[in-house]
Amino acid sequence: MHSVGSRLGHLAAAALLLVAVPLAAEQSAKPFRDDDVVARVNGIAIYRKSVREVVQGFLTLQDSQPDAATVGELAQQALDSLIGLELLYQESQAHGVVVTDAAVDDEITHSKSGFPDAHAFETAMKAKGMTDADLRRETRKTMAVNRFLEGGIWKDVRISPEQIKSFYEENKEEFKHPPQIRVSQILIRIPEKASPAARDAAQQQAAALFAQLKAGADFAQLARQHSQDPGSASLGGDLGYIAKGDMDPAFEQRAFALAPNQLSDVVTTPYGFHIIRVTDRRDAGYTPLSEVQDRIREVLLKSERQSRQAALITDLRKKTKVELIEPLE
Repeated sequence: MHSVGSRLGHLAAAALLLVAVPLAAEQSAKPFRDDDVVARVNGIAIYRKSVREVVQGFLTLQDSQPDAATVGELAQQALDSLIGLELLYQESQAHGVVVTDAAVDDEITHSKSGFPDAHAFETAMKAKGMTDADLRRETRKTMAVNRFLEGGIWKDVRISPEQIKSFYEENKEEFKHPPQIRVSQILIRIPEKASPAARDAAQQQAAALFAQLKAGADFAQLARQHSQDPGSASLGGDLGYIAKGDMDPAFEQRAFALAPNQLSDVVTTPYGFHIIRVTDRRDAGYTPLSEVQDRIREVLLKSERQSRQAALITDLRKKTKVELIEPLE
């Protein structure tokens, strides 16, 4: 399905800058250091290093390196978001929000699960210059802010069916799609830096699953039990509707040649060995509201939450001593 459009993209970008995660080389007579204090919020320091991390997190999602002026604007937005985060954290503490050590441990464990292995996680930590103590402190702060917002500011946010329908009608062209197929897959991954023996073992596992399917085994059940794609395995392998250009070329070439309910042989891509089943085809047209209403609800929910959060931060800044100390460039 096509992107819901620029409106959704702007919301995603705004949300990103609120996540505290190097700026381009700064040209100045003064050698700026990561430990420079650029602002204080009720006496609590915000360091240049933190601003750099937020900007770098945004730049990694860009297709090209922005010019110096744009980076400067991003740095100012990053600083504003960090000031906002600190204001919200201090407000959460004023309201008695407590995050236990056990809760922090669980959250960090969950974060680590998003990396291929422990080495990849440690590499990311070193790249950001974060220690374990830094990680625990920032995790605790973020959790406290989220609990404060969810328990109060966001608590009564609701999105009505009428709002969802209105958004859909006003942005209908964003839901236009080319010809699509709905596909399911069973994926057996090729291990990173796999030896020939490991690659052969993965291929043999895929071949054995294909043989079971040919003998009448249930595709969804085998996908839940054996597929190594975390996004689709629990859904019985369902990837939803795709258009040409959405997937790996080898995957698409085989998938688009299948008729509904037809099964592919084992297909090899850089991700591993796939068994593909097409469950539906549809011509170019508009994605039905029933298929996108949950996504629209989430977008509108985030938009309303961001509006309330921004209003609260504006109010808190009026009551708080915020000092801007070091220049950003």
